[in-house]
Amino acid sequence: MSDDAVIWHDLECGAYTADLPFWIELARDVRGSVLDIGAGTGRVALALARAGRAVIALERDASLAQELRRRARGLPVEVIVADACDFHLAAPVALAVVPMQTIHLLEDRPAFLGCARRALAPGAILAVALLGEGVEPFELELDADAVELDGVRYESAPTALRRDRGSVLIERRRSKIAGSGGSHTLEDVVRLHELDAPTLGREAAAHGLVALSAHRVAPTREHAGSEIVLLGVPR
Repeated sequence: MSDDAVIWHDLECGAYTADLPFWIELARDVRGSVLDIGAGTGRVALALARAGRAVIALERDASLAQELRRRARGLPVEVIVADACDFHLAAPVALAVVPMQTIHLLEDRPAFLGCARRALAPGAILAVALLGEGVEPFELELDADAVELDGVRYESAPTALRRDRGSVLIERRRSKIAGSGGSHTLEDVVRLHELDAPTLGREAAAHGLVALSAHRVAPTREHAGSEIVLLGVPR
């Protein structure tokens, strides 16, 4: 696992587990495959597969998808490299999940919702995690998440969270420190487009999806909470 994109993704996202019991329970009685949208290196997809579910993992970053394929060997996981706003499946599924804050990253939600609706069978569910509690602006460098691999130390320290024109900006300082003393630091900024459950419900209704219910995942020390909104396809 030498690709920096994989290392940063795992360091900043891979340790989150608070939502996994919800996804596993939601998928418990699903027949056929579960679609995991924005699968990354497999945080949710692998948990579902190990719980006995077949998974279609959709990920647009080819390096993350390649690592997911490696990790999923021997498990019922099909990996598709595609953008969440421009994809199609060979056959519809009964459940699609959009974990963490993936939907907040999307630049074209109408296109995503159209793709998702076409990927869902009658009676299917689209489960979307929205930013929940624990999202408060700050400008203070927090303790870094860190890992050492092959003599290189990787550190990712959140430095600020800002609100900017309908978005939440998460700023991080990423440092790569070699054992020989050389180091490289860069600033990383992630833009999350603000979205709440009523707005998502209205946008989804335009694509034939019906708001069913919402479920709360409590915040942890390291991560904000989530509100998981369930949207259904009429039978």
